[in-house]
Amino acid sequence: DKLLRDAMLRGTVLTGGSAGAICWFDGGHSDSMDPDSYKTAMLSGEKDVVGDESSAMPENEDDAKTWEYIRVDSLSFLPGLVCPHHDITQSNGIPRSRDFDEMMLRHSSETGIG
Repeated sequence: DKLLRDAMLRGTVLTGGSAGAICWFDGGHSDSMDPDSYKTAMLSGEKDVVGDESSAMPENEDDAKTWEYIRVDSLSFLPGLVCPHHDITQSNGIPRSRDFDEMMLRHSSETGIG
């Protein structure tokens, strides 16, 4: 991370989407516990049906999967907690925006970016 921090301090623009956005901040709202979009799915080469590496929203409440969003620590180059895909609902049936709001209440000393 020293080389990346040095690049940032020289004025290099550091960017990324999804986890690549989270990594620059103190932490992030992560779907890493989602079995449809994390390790098993990624390593198996399953097709990304949603188009942003996140799982699809269940068609009905009974199809919702049991997993929770988590707060992950990051590089802390920038202050705050960031939530990529803020506007979607994944396979657990919980709108990410609502869960992020609840996470911000639990981490009230942090600044949130959704």
